[in-house]
Amino acid sequence: MSLEPVIALLQRLDLFAGLDPVRLEVVAFTCERREYEPGETLFEADEEADCAWLILEGEAAMLAEGEGGPPRALRLDTGDLIGETALFNRERRRTRVRAVTRLLTLRIGRDMFQRLLGEFPEMAGAVAARLANRLDDAGADLRVLQMRFDRSGKKSGKQKE
Repeated sequence: MSLEPVIALLQRLDLFAGLDPVRLEVVAFTCERREYEPGETLFEADEEADCAWLILEGEAAMLAEGEGGPPRALRLDTGDLIGETALFNRERRRTRVRAVTRLLTLRIGRDMFQRLLGEFPEMAGAVAARLANRLDDAGADLRVLQMRFDRSGKKSGKQKE
């Protein structure tokens, strides 16, 4: 796969949207491509998270063990970014990801990503702006949930009287 389709996939990601195509070319060129056969595991739950994966081709499944319930699965397709928080934080994986079909990925290592942010301040600024927008969106979602919760509590409180 040439760099152009990889750059196009990176541009669609919220984390990289708006970055200069030349910077995205650097990301695409410096990241490691890995291939997985159906059934192979990209990572297991509780492993150290030191990278994110962009699915270039194929399908994977993210499997989360349910607490007291059945396991849950999420389908992942071409263009999906897996584990992006690992680019910013040292943490453990909370899920397991396996290839469902032949899978071609771009492994984006935390160290390489952090180095790019240091070398290209405009990239760091763009990523920071995207993350700030995500935090704002999450805050708005939480406020909506809080209002629903408050209304639900008032309704149930009236019923008890």
